[in-house]
Parts: sequence; structure tokens; C-alpha cells
Amino acid sequence: MFINATQLTQNRAPSDASSVAFQVAIKQQKEFEEALKSSQDRREAEAAAERAQAEAQKEAARAKAVSSSDANAANLDAGSRGNSSEAAQSGDTRGASVDVEV
Repeated sequence: MFINATQLTQNRAPSDASSVAFQVAIKQQKEFEEALKSSQDRREAEAAAERAQAEAQKEAARAKAVSSSDANAANLDAGSRGNSSEAAQSGDTRGASVDVEV
């Protein structure tokens, strides 16, 4: 009997122009809010990625600085040991004579 009754209620036309304007404004407002939210979410994700990248670079710089300072300390220790042994050897040879043929 009422086969098209649901279609009529769903496709009911607004009664006047002001109703149409309100419906269009509401639709546009919803679209704007959805676009704004997705834009904000994207910006927040980009900011989080930038912060993570900056933190990773800081950690890499710290690790490099620590390894460099460890290497420098090891070089200084090795250098001071080498210098003290050289000083001892040079002290032993200071009074030695050298024969030179002419």
C-alpha cells in the first residue's frame, strides 16, 4: 500500500528559501569543522614527528660527544704514558757519545 512513503519523507523538499539557506549553512559548517579538525590533527602529527626527530638528533649528538670525549681521554692517557717513557729514554741517552766518520 505505502511503498513510496519512506521515500517521500526522506526526500521532502524544504518549504521556503530560508530553510534551504539554513540547511546549506549547517552543511557548510559541518564540512568546515571536519576539515579544520583533520588539519589540526595533521599539524599535531607533523609537530610530534619533528619533536621526535629533534630528540633523536640530540641523542645522536650526545652519543657522539660522549664517544669523542672517551676517545680523547684514551688518547690523552696513551699520550701521557708514551711521553713519560720517551722522557725516561731520552734522559738515559743524553750523556751518550756518538761516533761519526768523516
